[in-house]
Amino acid sequence: MDDILGVTVTQGETDLTFTKQFRAPQELIFTMFAEAEHIKQWWGPEGWTMSFCSVDFRPGGEWRYCIRNAEGEEHWSRAVYNEIVSPEQITFTDQFITAAGDAIQGMPSKHVVITLTQETETTTGLKVHILLKSAEEREQLVNMGFARGFPETLNHLSQHIQQLTKEKEF
Repeated sequence: MDDILGVTVTQGETDLTFTKQFRAPQELIFTMFAEAEHIKQWWGPEGWTMSFCSVDFRPGGEWRYCIRNAEGEEHWSRAVYNEIVSPEQITFTDQFITAAGDAIQGMPSKHVVITLTQETETTTGLKVHILLKSAEEREQLVNMGFARGFPETLNHLSQHIQQLTKEKEF
């Protein structure tokens, strides 16, 4: 178990789990994962921005996105929502794709379960559990920098929430 930027990261044989506390209500954090206008503001590790985001937030719907760094390197992904229980859980399968939408062979596909738990009136616990098909795929994802980059992404979420709550009361 590691603490990276205030995010607890646990690695199992075929999975990664990220947990973080947020000073925000559960419904607000759920919305941050549900709406493209919000996802665009925070999704991606340090130095990356979201250049494309399309969200069809319903079971069977797709979320397609592209993150890009300052050098122009792009990474495209497609997630298919399996289950949505508002405001507690979002489950989807995520895979790396080409800009044309084709799956990239040899890249790990991830089964992701996001769980939000209202702990107090103003505190919500976030748990992101990522299950891969094998220990080799988990290692590949870690070697790509995911175990470090995803905590950076969650810190961007925290910053986005702080900015929103400064602008209006929830």
